[in-house]
Amino acid sequence: MKKKIFVFIMFAICLLSFSACGKKNNLDLSKYVIEQRENLFTANDDLYSVSFSTGLRETDYNFDGVVNEKTPFGVITFTRNNNLPLANDTYTYVVTINEQCYTGFLEKSNTNNSYTTDLEVSTIGDETINVQISFTGYTFNQNLVNTSSEFQVDTNTALDIAQKELKEDINNLLSNKNVKIEVVMKIMKDYSSAELKNYYWYVGIISTNGDTLGILIDANSGDIIAKKV
Repeated sequence: MKKKIFVFIMFAICLLSFSACGKKNNLDLSKYVIEQRENLFTANDDLYSVSFSTGLRETDYNFDGVVNEKTPFGVITFTRNNNLPLANDTYTYVVTINEQCYTGFLEKSNTNNSYTTDLEVSTIGDETINVQISFTGYTFNQNLVNTSSEFQVDTNTALDIAQKELKEDINNLLSNKNVKIEVVMKIMKDYSSAELKNYYWYVGIISTNGDTLGILIDANSGDIIAKKV
């Protein structure tokens, strides 16, 4: 009888351990996303480049561990080719999306050699988009193409890759029951490429205790380029 009881207890312990491990392995990062880029439109001339990335972002954008309602957004970024510094100037923009017009001024980015602005717009990928950016003595005027439509790795696949690669590190973060996480997904470009064709998915995981995880995934091969844990 004692042997049967012992076997039953060991079985129960194993069952509970399996259940706990199962919960960790079944973590769904998509439930923690507060910003997710989905489409990337681009254009360039001999001197300058424009990117227009769109997706969904938390309406009240903050890193508090709580994922609230998300709203469509788009980010226009204007740079010189090869990421050379832009002149300090006033940059005005006119963005036309399927005959809907948006106008305003670009702001200098604090993180790189670019000028940028946010638009409250939604895209599905097949829009006709024209961008005009004017400053002293020059006007950039180009129709954008959907560069992300050529990616072999889409936003959801990139998130799956990140989840598998960072699973153990995420579980370590969440082992502290007081810690919550949020996820941001962005599209990044390799400015060292002369052809301006190398793009990557960046998946960042931010915890409420200040720890961060990050992974950079090649948008065409799916290869992991870099990882921060």
